[in-house]
Amino acid sequence: MRGSSNSLFLPSTFEERGAAAPFTTPSLALSRVRPDERHGLVLLMPNLGGADGAYVVPWAAIGDVITMSVHDRALHEEVLAHHAVTPATMRRAALKIARTGLAGPKAAHAAELLLEAEEAQRAETHLILILSLLGALGLSSRQLLTLKPASREWDDLVRAMLLEAGSHLLLDGETIYRRIGELSRILAPVGLAVARRDGRLRRLTVELAAFRNSVGDWSRHDPSESAPHAAFASEVADLTARIAAGVLGRLDKTVEDITRVVRQWDKQALLAERAAARLSWLLDGWDYILAMWSAAMAAGRPEQRESLPQIMRVLPLVPRDEAEEAEAERERRHDLPQHKRPRVTADRHAGQYDIEQVSRYEALKAEATERAIMIEKTLG
Repeated sequence: MRGSSNSLFLPSTFEERGAAAPFTTPSLALSRVRPDERHGLVLLMPNLGGADGAYVVPWAAIGDVITMSVHDRALHEEVLAHHAVTPATMRRAALKIARTGLAGPKAAHAAELLLEAEEAQRAETHLILILSLLGALGLSSRQLLTLKPASREWDDLVRAMLLEAGSHLLLDGETIYRRIGELSRILAPVGLAVARRDGRLRRLTVELAAFRNSVGDWSRHDPSESAPHAAFASEVADLTARIAAGVLGRLDKTVEDITRVVRQWDKQALLAERAAARLSWLLDGWDYILAMWSAAMAAGRPEQRESLPQIMRVLPLVPRDEAEEAEAERERRHDLPQHKRPRVTADRHAGQYDIEQVSRYEALKAEATERAIMIEKTLG
């Protein structure tokens, strides 16, 4: 295990920053994983002592330096087996392990509900895209709306209607059907601007802006030494939310003309996929930070002050090459960590198994998952 330089604290790219791994062992919580030429995978562990940088641990050696929970050992094996180094692949691995109940029954139940909600989101996105395409071509979708979506009759009618659409687009119906299906897969985590409910990433962007306002307001009214830390967290959230809103706007513009997307598939689908992936990287790890702050705000001022060093330890800074800002602003932001980053007191028991802290992180894991399904449960 070795310490890193500042470049790991403010990485150049999302890939260098790594994907957040939702471990429940306290010293591993929200560490990040990334590929490594020498070791295959490495884990970036935030420095418990508050110094800049992170510890870089070869994936195979994590169990030698940290006593992991049963859940974390299972997640460790799943990540290795499927090379889960992006937010999307890490999410699939994490939900698969959460469903087993190894992070507790609450997290298992939340994971099941979340998977159901995301499948419903994908189906709704698919339906809206089909209706939008038919409407754009002047084709009636009235008969389609009388059938149950995803039923055999519905699917047969969709294929027949897309066959007719093909005559307008100079494409065969199967190609259109396949492209619409692929586009719904790309857009489901984000959701469509015209959908009745927001997708997970669109909703998380809104929640991040609310966190920015909340923690920023807290920093202006708290007299303790935690106030600058809260102000810094608010600034990072602000930059992330502003970039995310820009990415969302461009993505919505890209898919606004569905006929253009279907016709110019190679170009437009690539633009949509890149935007959705960038949004996923931007927001990676923030759902758990929002859960931490939500839990702290529901408690009291001491808990809020106590939560900030933990939030700051895992704050997802926007990489240098990913920020859409002038060079002067970029340099100023690069200097911020040196002045505002808290010095977290090192725990002399770091690396040892603490069942009480593990339980707290398991509860946060469940809360973060439940936050993601709150709107679906309300609408359902």
